[in-house]
Amino acid sequence: MASGNLSESICEKLSERILRWDYLPGHRLTEEALCEEFSVSRSPVREALNVLVENGLVEKRPKVGYHVRHLDFEEIDELYELRLALEEFVIRRLCREGLDLRRVEELEKYWNSIRDDLPAKSRLVPAADERFHETLASLSGNGTLVKALKDIDRRIHFVRLADITSLERVQSTCDEHIEILEAVRAKDVERALDALRRNIEGGRSSVERAIKEALAHAYRNRE
Repeated sequence: MASGNLSESICEKLSERILRWDYLPGHRLTEEALCEEFSVSRSPVREALNVLVENGLVEKRPKVGYHVRHLDFEEIDELYELRLALEEFVIRRLCREGLDLRRVEELEKYWNSIRDDLPAKSRLVPAADERFHETLASLSGNGTLVKALKDIDRRIHFVRLADITSLERVQSTCDEHIEILEAVRAKDVERALDALRRNIEGGRSSVERAIKEALAHAYRNRE
């Protein structure tokens, strides 16, 4: 396998571990251990670690080495702010240019099926929420925007997992998604934007609580 492909594969695996919190903030990553684990030379491991540094998941300190970054509440809040700006653009475009009604009906049917079978399907909602927003972005036809949104979603994935847990949050997420779809269908941009903002701000307002709970859960699992 080419060095570039090796480094990409290693980077992807390490990213997954960090985002799933298999590696907690402060966890040290050594080139020696990673070379041994992946049975590769230092070059692809170093390339992978440098990409993680560029992506903000890992930090490199002189004479100390690589560590998983500690969480920055302000940075996460800024990611939510950027996410909202991108998704408002998506909503405006979809309301202006329209959306295939069959696609709207498919999405409405899916979210109604989840809402009608709560709390049994509650566990599906965090991942489905992420897919919903990325699907709308892809339907806008702006590939660069989709890529940017997916990058943000990767960075806040753990917040979603910790935030959309109570039955109240699950129900409001379903309701807001359905309202967004109804408004887009009617090309009612203000109603669609209002529902979108409520949906995103619901998660943004509870970032600190969600992170603290997720951290506590992650540490408990290691005891």
